[in-house]
Amino acid sequence: MIVIIDGTGPDNDQEYAKEMGNSFPSQIAKQVVGSTYFRGPSLTGKEVSSIADRAVGAAQGAGPVILVGYSRGGCTAIIAAKRLKAQGKRVKAMFLFDAVDMQTSELGLSQTIPDNVDFVAHARTARDLAFWIRNPVKSRFYFYNTGRWLDGDGVLEEKKFTGTHGAAGGVPWADVVGDRACSLAVADWMTGQLKANGVDVTLKA
Repeated sequence: MIVIIDGTGPDNDQEYAKEMGNSFPSQIAKQVVGSTYFRGPSLTGKEVSSIADRAVGAAQGAGPVILVGYSRGGCTAIIAAKRLKAQGKRVKAMFLFDAVDMQTSELGLSQTIPDNVDFVAHARTARDLAFWIRNPVKSRFYFYNTGRWLDGDGVLEEKKFTGTHGAAGGVPWADVVGDRACSLAVADWMTGQLKANGVDVTLKA
């Protein structure tokens, strides 16, 4: 059972589908039959708690649970894992694309990934000062990552990529030099992580 939570985008569903249609979470949802996909929280992140509840509900089916999250959706996935732990359920794997805790409903609850998660792969944007100076707004330099630590004996694989927050989620900015290359690198690395954990998908930038 794969539950996928995308990042923040336009409030209008049609505009959201257009802007986020090629995001990495969206690509995974399209390639994995039977997966459950949720659009990401709004700009304030006030829906994080309710989406986490819905993700937990979707994870009640048979088979191992895998969670995917991008941006605030990554924060939501971590909170969903905590709620699954409270139910005594394990999470086989979690795949995070630049997870950030920019939300207002469950403050501080996503800093550490709980010990019911066996494996985590987290593609993070590097805090590169030179890149930020060239792209002060689009780099989202102030989006500090969450989910940096994993309790218990599970495995946390983390890799940094220089590019915008959008590039890390598969939606690079066309006018930012190097952003497409960043997305390509994230796609290649995360495809390997997914396949190694039994998720047969191929991500593309």
